[in-house]
Amino acid sequence: MKRFLQLAAVCWSLALPAAAQPPRDLVIEGIPLQLTGVGESMATASRLVLETQLSLAGDKAISPPLADDLAFFLAQRYLQMGYPQAAVDWRLAGRTAVLDVKEGPRRTVGEIRITGVDATEESVLRPYVTRQTREREGRLAKSLPYVQADLDDGLQFVVRKLQADGYLQATAAPPVYTENVAAGSMDIAISVTPGPRSLFGTVSVAGDGTPLSKEANQKILALSGQPFNEASLENVRKDVKGDLQSRGWYAAEVTAVAPRAAEAAGVIPAILTVSPGLPFRVTEVRPVAGLSHGATRVATSVFRSAAGDLYDPESLDLLHRRVLDTGIFSRLDVEPVVLGPDTMALSIKGEEAKPKTLGFFGGYETFFGPIAGIEARHVNFGDTGDSVGLRAEVRGTGLNGSLQWTDPAIFGTRNSLGAALALETFTFKDYYRVSLSLRPTLTRRFNRHITGELFSGASLNASESDVLTFEELGPDEYETLTTGGRLTLDYRDNPLNPRSGWLAGVAVEGGFDQGGEEDVNFVRTDLNTAWYHPLGGPWRVAVSARASSLSTGGDVEDVPIDLRLFNGGGTTVRSFAEREMGPKSRRGSTPLGGLATTVLNAELSYQIIANLEVAAFADAGSLSREDSSIFSVDDLRYAVGMGIRYKLPIGPLRVDYGFNPDRQPGEAVGALHLTFGFAF
Repeated sequence: MKRFLQLAAVCWSLALPAAAQPPRDLVIEGIPLQLTGVGESMATASRLVLETQLSLAGDKAISPPLADDLAFFLAQRYLQMGYPQAAVDWRLAGRTAVLDVKEGPRRTVGEIRITGVDATEESVLRPYVTRQTREREGRLAKSLPYVQADLDDGLQFVVRKLQADGYLQATAAPPVYTENVAAGSMDIAISVTPGPRSLFGTVSVAGDGTPLSKEANQKILALSGQPFNEASLENVRKDVKGDLQSRGWYAAEVTAVAPRAAEAAGVIPAILTVSPGLPFRVTEVRPVAGLSHGATRVATSVFRSAAGDLYDPESLDLLHRRVLDTGIFSRLDVEPVVLGPDTMALSIKGEEAKPKTLGFFGGYETFFGPIAGIEARHVNFGDTGDSVGLRAEVRGTGLNGSLQWTDPAIFGTRNSLGAALALETFTFKDYYRVSLSLRPTLTRRFNRHITGELFSGASLNASESDVLTFEELGPDEYETLTTGGRLTLDYRDNPLNPRSGWLAGVAVEGGFDQGGEEDVNFVRTDLNTAWYHPLGGPWRVAVSARASSLSTGGDVEDVPIDLRLFNGGGTTVRSFAEREMGPKSRRGSTPLGGLATTVLNAELSYQIIANLEVAAFADAGSLSREDSSIFSVDDLRYAVGMGIRYKLPIGPLRVDYGFNPDRQPGEAVGALHLTFGFAF
């Protein structure tokens, strides 16, 4: 009875004339328009279509051809939105184009049934039916508009999917559409006939396969037993050829055949014929004429390191990025030029970027508070290839200004030499510090994954406090001379927003700190490692372990407070505010730091939509006041919490809240962190 009443109500509503829609008067690009028959649900979409078309047309007055085009594109948009009976007529009323719309009922995609396959295969094939509509409407659309042309194309996607899975003779009958008036939808029934399934048989290598790498041979072997399709065979052929070219066989040729006539019991053999030719070596670097002296020097110096080596696209890509990182080029093209049977030159050309840039920035971070600043940069300074930068920044904790100079190809090598002169004021809790420092750094990228640095530094520092004791503050005037090195192994897929891979690094810095009446020699050691792994779909897991140690041969009170190590914050143990873990001053407000820290992190994240993630995390860490060994795990403190990340080109914007599960007297329940960059 209830079902009968629903159908009766629908039929009655269809029998009634549609409520008249008031005309909509618009002026777009200076052209007056009037829309009749457009409902509220299509008002915005209709306007967007007309704005787009008039912007592209560029006409200043209405004309019959223009009005006809507007009517056509508006009707197309109605069809895309699920109005299969929509029609749009046009007429001119003086200088105004009148578009008369007959919308008709809107229909959405209802139930989709695919027969001829089992339930598992049906669930795999069903998304292919609406693939084209889903791509246009977005992944989050709750209901899809009924667009018969899209669904007819979807039938071809279903057939191609079956053929890709080895059902080479797969066919499908035309879809049967059944209107569900009560639901306002169209149900779709599709009958498919997969036919017999074909698999790859033995995949053999003919010609000279000796130069093939282990990875290339594994790809060839893995093809055997897989569903047969020409695309899979072609992909393996391209991979094998790319493998050879990436290791110096630039002129390599690979062909692939799979004779269907040789099929037996559903198994088709395949043959890959390999002609590697000779391995090519890079013998010259040729910057094109017209580049500035500085751009030529940098490009030649960086790419010269490839001269004498086998042609290696992966290594050249690293050098390519190194040159682009200098900011001298807005576009850089590197093309191999064959010189002989086994030699080539690298032709370097491109467009140089604007040498001078000026930028302003601002934001907020939990520890530093509000941030605002200005940055100026001059690349290819004096046509030397060097860059000079000036940065001035105001933070909630003080002022920070720096002057940086970088030679990206020092002495014509692939090494980069930079120096930074910085002046900083810093106010935190109960003390104030001002420092002037100079820090030169020599950097070398050994390959895509390994980077080495040598650095040194000199600084003048002065601290003062009306509250902290000498033991709490440490020496209040001190000069430091330091030198050290860092080695980083970075196998992450993306250094700013990693989803897979791993990272490891070690840094050792030795220094002489003259403070108070006694000199303090110190050696600082930092170790870090992190691992990132996707769990399938939108899930990702990441774990990290870090440790730092400051060996001084004395007590922590003999070390200036800002040379000490701290724990707690948005990148360490997140149940504590920045630096807040560990002992405090006698008034209980200022963290005093220590000589050794350990941090352990684990994080599970889920991508809700593109670029937006939620994460659950657990942290553990320690802070020791003793001159102890690295990786001390005494008195571990913990954090558990949740966070949200929005991915930006410069790294994720993170909001985390960490809860303190073993809170001790005087400690907060937890801490909120707002910051940029990955936690570890």
